Amino acid sequence: MGKAQTVLEIVLLLQGTPIDDFARHNFTVQDDKAVVHCAMTTNLGTMDGEACKRGIATALRRYSYRFTSTQLGVLADLYVSALNQLEPQALVRVRDRMCDPASNDAQRDAAAARAVCERISLDF
Repeated sequence: MGKAQTVLEIVLLLQGTPIDDFARHNFTVQDDKAVVHCAMTTNLGTMDGEACKRGIATALRRYSYRFTSTQLGVLADLYVSALNQLEPQALVRVRDRMCDPASNDAQRDAAAARAVCERISLDF
């Protein structure tokens, strides 16, 4: 199963949540890479950029329990891709928080933290 299929599954699993429209309009695959459309078309200093960052963070942190490990890995790809586009300097901060097993983020959702750490480690 390819990333496009997995992104579609993620969007379907987010139906009925407050971010279902966000996911439907922004989660996509480009050249076999999971990307968040709004992160590629806006800046963090704008309302749209802030909404984009908030949307992907909400999908990962609030709804990660809905996903299989494969889906969670692609959701982590979406999250890291969006952060890299919107606020690249935040990746170091996210890595420090999510990859520290004693941190609140890692303890609150170990599976999501592990997926993000694995994805970030590919870049560092």
